[in-house]
Amino acid sequence: MKKILAVILSVILSVILSLAGITACAADGDLTITLQIGNPVMTVNGADREIDPGRGTVPVLVNDARTLLPVRAVVEEMGGTVEWEDAANTAVLTYGNDVIRLTIDSATAYLNDVAQTLDVAPALINDRTMLPIRFIAESFKFDVEWDDETQTVTVTKAAEAAEPTATPAPTATPAATAEQTAAPTDNDRQESKTLVAYFSATNNTEGVAKHIAEGIGADIYEILPEVPYTDADLDYNSDCRANREQNDDSARPAISGTVENMDRYDTIFLGYPIWWGNAPKIIFTFLESYDFSGKTIIPFCTSGSSPIGSTTAMQNVTQGANWLDGQRFSGGASSDTVMDWVNGLDLEL
Repeated sequence: MKKILAVILSVILSVILSLAGITACAADGDLTITLQIGNPVMTVNGADREIDPGRGTVPVLVNDARTLLPVRAVVEEMGGTVEWEDAANTAVLTYGNDVIRLTIDSATAYLNDVAQTLDVAPALINDRTMLPIRFIAESFKFDVEWDDETQTVTVTKAAEAAEPTATPAPTATPAATAEQTAAPTDNDRQESKTLVAYFSATNNTEGVAKHIAEGIGADIYEILPEVPYTDADLDYNSDCRANREQNDDSARPAISGTVENMDRYDTIFLGYPIWWGNAPKIIFTFLESYDFSGKTIIPFCTSGSSPIGSTTAMQNVTQGANWLDGQRFSGGASSDTVMDWVNGLDLEL
């Protein structure tokens, strides 16, 4: 009887709040959530909230790099929902039209049914499901900052972007032919001197590459392997093709097609996913296929949580090229986020 009354009261309260124009998340203002390693209390716009109400669970740092915690209360403060599929040991998180699936002990997550690789797998710790907050927040297009000195994670979103909006689900574009060439995105403009070249095994990097090309009017070229990668080739928990290539310094997967008139490009944005902390070996195939002397190369990558890492190895195979600092994006990075970075480079394109 008490349970039924609680449900009824909850429904009545929701209706009252809705009529008053109040929501459980910061829909009418900026949202800032602060969490600290070892602290069972988070702050939401300055107000204290329990991270795991009634249980006292605290965020933990795994491998000195990734923060895991029970995320239900955090996601609900964001304005999202969390469901648990017991048979599959999988948490399903939803925010607007974005859906994340995270499975206990699996380093493969899914954002809108597209596979993503995590640095740290979700885990059961003291019978609590602990999930990676950075991957979740960035996949839902929130900003995340880490303060190493205070061991604090800050999740933010501006007021105009605080409520989830309907966005079309990502779709894969048809693969280019073997005669693939870089083509202008606008047939009426003059030839571009900027090229966006990218490799995208699971379509995550493709979205960022298209944002850049469309934003600056650059040509775009997809680096396609002669032998496409299958799901089994990307099963990082097995002896898969991707693992073997990344562990072989001499691996150079063949590319289908070439860039015509590479000489005309002065600036190349180079995109790729992060595989085990580095660029895939097919990127080295691409870099060793052309003369980049005198050209400016700007790397960008996508990953679930890994940083962009060092580009020294790539620079070593492109003698005479001018490399700029790169940028890491989440797979669902918005055009505004991407172009804020590009515009901050102050390039003369």
